[in-house]
Amino acid sequence: MSDATGVGSIPTARLRPPELAPLTDRSTVMSVLARLIASGAATTRPALAETTGLARSTVEASLVMLQRLGLVLGDSLAPKPARGRPAQVLRIDPSAGCVLVIDITPHHVRVALTRLDQQVLATERVEFDLRAGPVPTMALAVQRADLALAGLGRTRADVAATVVSLPGPVDTRRGVPVRPPIMPGWDEFPVAERMTQEFACPCVVDNDVNIMALGEARVLPPDQCPMLVVKVGTGIGGGLVTAAGTLHRGADGAACDIGHIRAPGNSDTICSCGNTGCIEAMASVEAITRKLREVTGQADLTREDLAAWARRGEPHAIRLIRDAAALLGETVASLIHMYNPARVVLAGPLTAATDDLLAGVRSVAYQRALPLATRNLTLAHSVLGDQAGIVGAVVLGIERVLSPEALASRANVR
Repeated sequence: MSDATGVGSIPTARLRPPELAPLTDRSTVMSVLARLIASGAATTRPALAETTGLARSTVEASLVMLQRLGLVLGDSLAPKPARGRPAQVLRIDPSAGCVLVIDITPHHVRVALTRLDQQVLATERVEFDLRAGPVPTMALAVQRADLALAGLGRTRADVAATVVSLPGPVDTRRGVPVRPPIMPGWDEFPVAERMTQEFACPCVVDNDVNIMALGEARVLPPDQCPMLVVKVGTGIGGGLVTAAGTLHRGADGAACDIGHIRAPGNSDTICSCGNTGCIEAMASVEAITRKLREVTGQADLTREDLAAWARRGEPHAIRLIRDAAALLGETVASLIHMYNPARVVLAGPLTAATDDLLAGVRSVAYQRALPLATRNLTLAHSVLGDQAGIVGAVVLGIERVLSPEALASRANVR
């Protein structure tokens, strides 16, 4: 089954201004200027010179190159100052390429194309079982991307960056999944290499909850970070955005893989990772659905049935969701002590069906965590829902397009 939509919009996310590191080469200078423009932090020549400390001649030379590369436009004027001429307002050319997002979940593949101004050009969701393996899954994603491009009158050459979201641990430096528990056959599959070969542009591969967390953080005020996102789905995953607005991935990309923290108690339930008693094995949507089958004796109940029963307030479903929420609340309380976030976001399919999951997590987390850690804490549903992954992926894609490495490559190609 396929669900396609055309031109649309997503909430506009902040791009992070670059670190103003020593500006020692042309591509780094170009990247700093481009990202300052794209983030809205500095959009005129005087503002760029003041922010970076660069000579106006250096700023002008780099802007000329960015304009030659088709990345920067100057087609409007700032309000007239009290003295002197109004400055030209600079912006990233939205038609300079598009970002291709491929969101792979256990049950479907979603493809989206956006411009560099975050305007959505096309989206499509295709029901697909991830257990088919990486080769058919990636083949489907590439095929749907080609069809989306063709429908817009575009080609692969118009793709400036690709971003792939995966529901498991990812080595982001190599762009490969690493022993993902719910992705049989995907270990070490070269996702980034495959996409780079297909589309001849940079590819970012990351864990789905990391990408969701980035999207959530970039549409909320900066004071909502550090932010911890907890997704309850087929598994349980976490993503942490630091106070600086960047993802905390850890040394090897394994940070916040919270589903495999041991749940309170002495459960001997086997998790997909091979251990026993993991919170994922006790409180994920799959775990709750399994328990619902056992309680009702209906062996054919699905996760969709669980959500439908929760919407209707069916007692068995609500009781099991509340039990799972209590377990998850204990884990969240521990994470609050460890990270001291300003905001904890609960995401996943059950959050749209019922408030019982959030209410249960809140109750236990606020009770168990110490007052200093919860004094100003917000614990809430996602503000983006199922758009969080698309928003975060677009941010990653645009920031990669404007990176020094990508700009150097673009200049050499042109």
